[in-house]
Amino acid sequence: RGLRWLDLYHEPQATVTTMDMRSLNSLVTDSAAASSSWGSGSRVVNGTLNVLPDGRELIPLCSLFREAGWKRGLVTTTEITHATPAGFAASIDSRGNAQMIARQYLDRRVDVLLGGGHKFFDAAKRSDKQDLYATYREAGYTVMRDAGELTAAPREGRWLGTFASSHLPFSIDRDHSTSLKRKVPTLADMTRRALERLGGEDHFLLQVEGGRVDHACHACDIASAVRELVAFDEALEVCLEYQRRVPETLIILTTDHGTGGPSLNGIGSAYGESSARFANLLKARRSFESMLPDLPKEPTAAAIGELIEDGTGYEVPDRKM
Repeated sequence: RGLRWLDLYHEPQATVTTMDMRSLNSLVTDSAAASSSWGSGSRVVNGTLNVLPDGRELIPLCSLFREAGWKRGLVTTTEITHATPAGFAASIDSRGNAQMIARQYLDRRVDVLLGGGHKFFDAAKRSDKQDLYATYREAGYTVMRDAGELTAAPREGRWLGTFASSHLPFSIDRDHSTSLKRKVPTLADMTRRALERLGGEDHFLLQVEGGRVDHACHACDIASAVRELVAFDEALEVCLEYQRRVPETLIILTTDHGTGGPSLNGIGSAYGESSARFANLLKARRSFESMLPDLPKEPTAAAIGELIEDGTGYEVPDRKM
């Protein structure tokens, strides 16, 4: 099927524009600086979130909107404390300090938090042994750990949902696992529930990130990247469905930066074989991330070839290579 976001180029109500998201210190921005450019409207150094080099903290959108009485939500397929969602709600000098970001979300009372990152809230895994789940519950949050609990969550109060210890599994892995389907909601599922929770408010801000596209492109895992892009597109359709019911809703569709520079290579006479070769990606059943733990400690060429063939559907012609 075609991607819904591409259709928007041909719709009269859509406006196409650009935004400069450079960091202060590098030709190549990272997620923290790029998200901060959206979250506070300022350039910062790579690795920092809404903090200037002299230590001054900038006020992110979620805090500004809280003062104005708006409800605010963050939804992602990464850890909920990861740089892109955090750029809209946290101010901290290191994007890696996820434990403090989790605390800042609570202090700033972000209304809906859905993604991964269980380990940053669990007392057994936090270095300070604080039980942030208990603290969130005391502050009135409903805490969810699987897809069923998300479906059953009340449509009032604040929500915290962490559906994996770290990032959510890649869509390609979830789609081929019955147990993951039961436990882990899709990005579209989380987006729909967040809109059901926030949509009854007079005003709200919801940031939705398909964050694992970036991870797949870092790993040059094209089959996983394509599946993640489709999952993001399905979440976009959820937002567009909401906008059709509530036409005054503004949707901003963007990326904070690009990764990997994936491109299509022309194959065959007049590139006539290109589409068929691209369709070979449908043979893949596993992400590189899920395959790596299955490598033996001292892998042979044959073992690597077998794993590649099983996970991607591509035949390795000479396993001795």
